[in-house]
Amino acid sequence: MKITDLRILRHQQPNPSDVGPPVLPLDLMTISTDEGIEGHTFVGAPGEDIAELLVRQVKPALLGQDALDIGRIWAMTGRRGLPATAQGAVDVALWDIAAKAAGLPLHRLLGTVKHRAPVYTSSWMHHAAETYVEEALAYQEAGLRGHKLHPLTQLRAFTGAEVPVTADIDLCERVRAAVGVDFPLFMDPAFAYTYGEAVRVGQAIQDLGYEWYEDPLPADDLYGYVRLKQQLSIPVMATEVTGGGLTALAPWVVERATDFLRGDVVLKGGITGMLKIAHLAEAFHLPCEIHDAYHSLNNLASLHLILALPNCEWFEVLVPHSPGSYDLDHLSYGLAEPVPIDKDGYASAPDRPGLGIEPDWDLLRSGAVDELG
Repeated sequence: MKITDLRILRHQQPNPSDVGPPVLPLDLMTISTDEGIEGHTFVGAPGEDIAELLVRQVKPALLGQDALDIGRIWAMTGRRGLPATAQGAVDVALWDIAAKAAGLPLHRLLGTVKHRAPVYTSSWMHHAAETYVEEALAYQEAGLRGHKLHPLTQLRAFTGAEVPVTADIDLCERVRAAVGVDFPLFMDPAFAYTYGEAVRVGQAIQDLGYEWYEDPLPADDLYGYVRLKQQLSIPVMATEVTGGGLTALAPWVVERATDFLRGDVVLKGGITGMLKIAHLAEAFHLPCEIHDAYHSLNNLASLHLILALPNCEWFEVLVPHSPGSYDLDHLSYGLAEPVPIDKDGYASAPDRPGLGIEPDWDLLRSGAVDELG
């Protein structure tokens, strides 16, 4: 099955939140084959534009290649000095093709472990603690299984606001009081803290029964995480954006700098890259939780991956929105139908070959600004 084309449809997605730019770039990549089977994925991470690179540099190397040689192509794209996001985009599309060729949902091809995963919603940034509380309650009442906070101190980076770390501690206390002691809560400051701040917040949220403490320190501060774990009993999660893929994560395991490995199909080299990372974690009896993958097709790919991993429990759903609009629309934007989430708050994959849901071509073309390739 030979690769015959790679093309990218460039779309502008309206930003559903009141934080950030009014539109978000959304580039749909399609890889075609001589057997008429196509694989799709959205490409790039926020703030990154790799569409031209994929068409100019990656496409010529892929034309004529066997689309089922996924491992060889993964290694080839990794050796060409390309960003992991380009490697990951190609990899997700090729797995979509392979599963379609096999006539199987992707998780079946990967090796199904479970058929559904509990969903936790992952907050956007808000300007007031009251909005966070309202948001957590809205998703709890909608039946979702847990909720993660991206707290007020994140406004430091986005708006330059001087937010004290005590505001985050107060926020965590208020959300816990609102949702009760049995509802899982997670905390993700997204690298916002100094070491002293990280210790203060960690000690507070472990007493509040939060499930994990994610990325409080910079992503390259391995020894800061070693010291932090010595001060806390709450599980600490790092490595989401650590550069270098699989081999870069081994020191985090050996140095006991994290209680989880972490990544997504966008930043860690696609499904192939995340499978390698998850199996590394499994060898050390560590969980490997999958991060929100920014775009709907990548989130769908992540769900298939989660269903094939014994050491991954949760499905993360990022929920950017304006205050008062508590929906899950962002998860499935650009898809012909929503990612299935049942009334009990569990996500499952469609029972169709490949990723299982095709792009919403009418929507994407209606907001198209260019087509490359």
